[in-house]
Amino acid sequence: MTQSTTPTTPATKTAATQKNALPRRGIVLLGTFVKPDAPYALIRAGNGRIARVSPGDSVGGLRITAIEPGLVHINRKNKPGRLRIAGE
Repeated sequence: MTQSTTPTTPATKTAATQKNALPRRGIVLLGTFVKPDAPYALIRAGNGRIARVSPGDSVGGLRITAIEPGLVHINRKNKPGRLRIAGE
């Protein structure tokens, strides 16, 4: 099976080498892994724990509805939204 990963942008590369570049609080999208049969993402929850999530999962009060390269579609309290990779 082939797996597609998001290319690392210059902004992400810079943020990865800086202290405190990511927000300390809140939910942060760390990365997406898009395989045709099983896309998943790594999300840091507000408590600092990192979770591997797939469409249909919930984390930090968010329901994951879809995953694309560099983007996670979410639903919170019946309101759609998006998470983009931190640093972009």
